[in-house]
Amino acid sequence: MTTSVIDRDYGLGSAYERYCFYQWVDRVAAEYKVQSMLEGPKDGMSGIPGVHGVGLARRGVAVTSLVTSRDQQAVTQEVYERAGGHATVLAYEGEDLTNLDRHEMVISYHAAGLVADWPSYLAKLCKLATKVVLVTIRNPDNWTVRLLQAGARITGSRELDPPNEWSTEALAPLLWSAGIVKAHEYFDCPWWPDLQLGPGQGWANRARSLARLEVKTSYAAQGASKAEKHVYTPDRWPYFGGPGWHDELLPALLLHPGFDGASARVRRIAAHLHGFVVEVAPRTPQGRRKMSVVS
Repeated sequence: MTTSVIDRDYGLGSAYERYCFYQWVDRVAAEYKVQSMLEGPKDGMSGIPGVHGVGLARRGVAVTSLVTSRDQQAVTQEVYERAGGHATVLAYEGEDLTNLDRHEMVISYHAAGLVADWPSYLAKLCKLATKVVLVTIRNPDNWTVRLLQAGARITGSRELDPPNEWSTEALAPLLWSAGIVKAHEYFDCPWWPDLQLGPGQGWANRARSLARLEVKTSYAAQGASKAEKHVYTPDRWPYFGGPGWHDELLPALLLHPGFDGASARVRRIAAHLHGFVVEVAPRTPQGRRKMSVVS
């Protein structure tokens, strides 16, 4: 099977998402004093996969990144090296995770729509963590999701209903079976409308086509020079300073503030994604009895 290689982050929306998640990863890793981290092999980020650990690698954390092809391995490895960190990047095909080494922290980034049996996949990933698991998924309560649903139902279609695995109700039992859910966070909360693109989902493919049409039309109107703004490659990875940070990404972030610091209610409807911090240390008897959802 041929796997396409993603060699760049494209657009301010992806850059904003990346920037927000890097901050969250850093906070969780610091809280749990993480010294080793595993991510992948499935990664639902719309940009370069397998690079969520760059910030940790820059601080000396032992990062292992799994990607789905040898060609992607080379691109992902280059991001780590050029951004000032080091990671062990491996090409890993399939969904059998039983032969992997355990790490203190494991990250699963919007992977549910990329696997055939997402509950089994997530359970296997959680078993690879010795301290904490960070699981993210698209937010079904985002206002653009609701708007798309409303428009579709006017015509009698349910094609744009978000997948079940996006919901807290579907994820919570799986995560509580793996450990203690310590936090449920909404993040990546821009002020602009954000189409929810879900890997492998029919409704998302339709939304993605609309988004591409808008981008193509916008770029044609603005000219070629504008089309290259917020394109970030291994040799221009601005999220930790360096080329592209002061001259492009930082001014854009300051010019277009988001709702990440707003109230919990606002974040819930503005956030592109939500995620869970799961502590996988042995439970106390009280912890085993607590099976309610952390909200």
